Amino acid sequence: MKIKGVIFLIGISFIWGSQFFFTDIIISSVSPVTLAAAKAFVGAITLTLIYILFSKKEQSPIVLRYPRKRLMLLYTAIAFFEAIIPFFLIGWGQQRVSSSMASIIMGTIPIFTLLILFLFKVSRLRLMHFISIGVGFVGILLIILPSLTIDITNQSLWGMAALIFASLSFAISLVLIEKLPPMSSVLAMRNILFIASIVLIPASFILESPLSIRLTSIEILCLLILGIFHAGIVYMMFNLLIQQSGAAFASLTNYFVPVIGVILGTVLLGDQIDSKTWLALLVILISSLLGSIASKSK
Repeated sequence: MKIKGVIFLIGISFIWGSQFFFTDIIISSVSPVTLAAAKAFVGAITLTLIYILFSKKEQSPIVLRYPRKRLMLLYTAIAFFEAIIPFFLIGWGQQRVSSSMASIIMGTIPIFTLLILFLFKVSRLRLMHFISIGVGFVGILLIILPSLTIDITNQSLWGMAALIFASLSFAISLVLIEKLPPMSSVLAMRNILFIASIVLIPASFILESPLSIRLTSIEILCLLILGIFHAGIVYMMFNLLIQQSGAAFASLTNYFVPVIGVILGTVLLGDQIDSKTWLALLVILISSLLGSIASKSK
């Protein structure tokens, strides 16, 4: 195992795991739609610069032969499920739950991905996959049951629901991304984030008042970090990690992201985590591990 691959794995896990920490700092000052718009736009600009400076400009023959209208429709669908919907839901959800709770819930993305692959018959699943899905939903129940009431004003429960739907949205986008023709992942993600920006920026002006926002220097820094790293640079790093170490090794980020999110939330933000939540984290990690083992044994 190359040390460079390990460094990339740790770096990617830290970037994705820390997004909940930075969102928690800024979400009281920036409304969810505006935050989503800023992340998408800054991420798109970042990936544009990366593509200009580091990527090969030639397109593969497969991309050139791919129907342009179909490609744009696919980009648009991915933009909704990869950026527009989850970027908003994560911000909205984190107004109502802690960053640690958010990171644990987002650890369910691999579970939802398996479920979507089965429901839409994209691929055949083994018994171990179904066990993984079942264990994963046990983890979700451990998270939401303590807050489950018939009170529709329970903001914590609504926040959890938003984050679960964000996780489901990311899972749908992963399945759609596999439909893209072979091409630069940096270029593809740049296009996706620009489409998301075209939707989110006008929406932020219609639904919120972004020009009235006043941020401290720390909050501006957090906003830039979310856009540059979490919506930009990390995609280039993830693609390089897959090229160098393979998809199986890159998938290990699924185990580290929620753990890093919980550590940052509890140590730096003072999040209070009870025993049931720790158990939920363990169950979700076991679920992801079972799914990974089942996929590798095909």
